[in-house]
Amino acid sequence: MPETVIKSSKEILKPVESELQELNRRLVEEISPKSRALCGILQDIFAAGGKRLRPALSFLFAKALGAEVQEPIYLIAEISELIHTASLVHDDIIDNSLIRRGKPSTNSKFDNAVTVISGDFMFARAAVNLGKLGVNEITALYASVLEDLCDGEIRQVEKKFSTDVDWDYYYSKTYKKTASLFEASCKAVALVLDSSLQEAASEYGKELGLAFQIIDDLLDYKSDTKTLGKPVCSDLREGQITAPILRCLETANNLDREELVGIINKLSTGEMEFDTRVLDLLEATSSIEHCKQMAKNHCQKAIQAIARLENNEAKSALIELAQWVSDQV
Repeated sequence: MPETVIKSSKEILKPVESELQELNRRLVEEISPKSRALCGILQDIFAAGGKRLRPALSFLFAKALGAEVQEPIYLIAEISELIHTASLVHDDIIDNSLIRRGKPSTNSKFDNAVTVISGDFMFARAAVNLGKLGVNEITALYASVLEDLCDGEIRQVEKKFSTDVDWDYYYSKTYKKTASLFEASCKAVALVLDSSLQEAASEYGKELGLAFQIIDDLLDYKSDTKTLGKPVCSDLREGQITAPILRCLETANNLDREELVGIINKLSTGEMEFDTRVLDLLEATSSIEHCKQMAKNHCQKAIQAIARLENNEAKSALIELAQWVSDQV
């Protein structure tokens, strides 16, 4: 039997490589506020790169629907990336994070006030693009995304270090903070090109987004600082009860659960930095493996959602992308 070749995300996104390059050019060269300081910050942010996964989804969906990537799709891709990047900038300030993708975060290099405004400016530019599109359904869609992001962030802040959370909370927060924008990046394209496929596009984006966040939760405990681009186990240090911790709290015996709750309480009061005993408890309850299977299930649902699309290179890339997400742990 031939060995299965696991493609990198760069290889999977090859069908939209030129579109992503053009997007990068637009982000760096065309987002030019009059303020020299603000312009410098934005160019620094976008020049740092990133996978551009959300705009890639828009480009892939357009090509999967048999269309060329024209100006409306570029506007949608820009909107998604602007909103995503602005939310990261604001999150880093809220969490006082000094590292982003293995490099100094924006707030560690620039004044907080100007950094906040840079995020606000990106939100404003996204609104300008929505005006250029002039499609009421897409405007309403991204307005909901912005509302979701704010609500999800508030929920996360309210539940810091709280062990009184359940899966309803986790999925609601995860949808609002992550999957909602994945969903919009796909659905908006369908609204422009073929509204009969908007449900399939929504389902693919939502399920992929949920899987992506679950895997991101797991990588925080299974990766290393160099690969992850931020300190490992930083989620729990910051008080976030993510999927593996929630699963552990749910399935651990009474003594182990009491121990984990005690560690979380001590982290919340600053009595300790981090206790590697948490990793032992995750292993004892098979929480990592369980959550990995959860992510795989969401990826499978994403693949099933686009079954009715015509077979082509872009559809294959969408399928491979879902498989790639679930294979990261």
